[in-house]
Amino acid sequence: MRSSTIAILVLACISLFTNLVGLAHVNRVIFDEFHFGKFVNGYCCTHERFFDIHPPHAKLLIAGAGYVAGYRGGLKFASIDEEYAAESVIPLRFLPAIAGAALPLVAFGILRVVGVSALFSFLGGLALALDNALTTQSRVVGLDSILLLATFMAIWLFLLWLRSQPGRKRNVWLLVGTGAFAGLAAGTKFTGLAALGIIGLTLLWLLVREFWNFHLRWRETALRYVAGGLTILGVAFAVYVIGWVVHVKILYLPGSGDAWGARTGHLITDIIQEHKAMLNANYNLTATHPYSSMWWSWPAMARPVFYWSHAGRWVYFIGNPIVWWGAALLFAIAATHYVFDKRIRKRQGFIAFLLLGYVVAYLPFVRIPRALFLYHYLTPLVFSLLVAIWWADSLLPEMYKKRIVVITSIFIVIGFVLFSPLTYGFDGWQESLTWFPGWR
Repeated sequence: MRSSTIAILVLACISLFTNLVGLAHVNRVIFDEFHFGKFVNGYCCTHERFFDIHPPHAKLLIAGAGYVAGYRGGLKFASIDEEYAAESVIPLRFLPAIAGAALPLVAFGILRVVGVSALFSFLGGLALALDNALTTQSRVVGLDSILLLATFMAIWLFLLWLRSQPGRKRNVWLLVGTGAFAGLAAGTKFTGLAALGIIGLTLLWLLVREFWNFHLRWRETALRYVAGGLTILGVAFAVYVIGWVVHVKILYLPGSGDAWGARTGHLITDIIQEHKAMLNANYNLTATHPYSSMWWSWPAMARPVFYWSHAGRWVYFIGNPIVWWGAALLFAIAATHYVFDKRIRKRQGFIAFLLLGYVVAYLPFVRIPRALFLYHYLTPLVFSLLVAIWWADSLLPEMYKKRIVVITSIFIVIGFVLFSPLTYGFDGWQESLTWFPGWR
């Protein structure tokens, strides 16, 4: 059995376990489940119009998966810490958890495509599978795990298309898949537009390079990039619009969302009006929050987010320090190395793609005026980890690589286990983990 296959199987087992074990252990409303649970109820059961600052796609998927699993709106989500007494919350938490479990496997695929060894690709996947913050976010009724999976699936399929030989039949499906997941990412949160931004800027750069380095087949190559980009954009737009059409059709009864603008009965007009209201709300929310944080503090994990507490048990959005601080340090070194060392820039172009991903995913938060939270850093975090893994695999001496991966993996496991009481909400040593003032 090939080493890549073994690595994928091991990662899948670890990731499924960390994301799915005891999924209903905290049988109470956790943090934003208070909001998203009510939205899911609107889709699956009440059909009453509501308003949210995020597009509908991920919420529709969660509601659909819950309905298939037998959920019929028995949970009211009236307040944080409300007990789920009527029925199990697993049907609603299951899809976000599966999306979270799939992310390490997608990261492994991306790292392999950009030339990282199976050994270090496994380390990158393991870091994501054993990051406490990612695991916490995947185990609640929320959007971020779906956003991450859609974003990095689009990135992975796009890279596979770039690496594929022109003329292959599967290329069309790679483009369709790229566009579909990019559309889903944008339809989950507006920040999911980063996937299309990264892909678009990359194709633009490749086109400029073709014109600059004129060669006999430049027209054919340039046409491939243009056709590929238009296909991705067209599919993404179709997926985005379809989600909104379903949203409008399902929510056909009066509800709280009417306060943001009554329906006119014209589909396109209604969708446009709702977009205006969403953008206005995103940029004009003035409410503060004790666990909000500034964008520049996120790599240091200076202000985690308190999600839930009951009877001495906590759920806390806090990352594995080995993963967060290690990725931040190695990313800074790798980025500096890339800027000042021409040999790195010439040897491998994919590092530039990953660095671009980090910047495009991170930069929009600099200009968003409303309260932001540490979980908004998750997409840049994954990019920073990919860059760190690529750099380590590219430049570390071959004779030390296995030893480094083993030692690093041990520390990652220790970090995950140490912070696990805050991830899973069981009674343990959680009070000893508030190491810094911002961690309280």
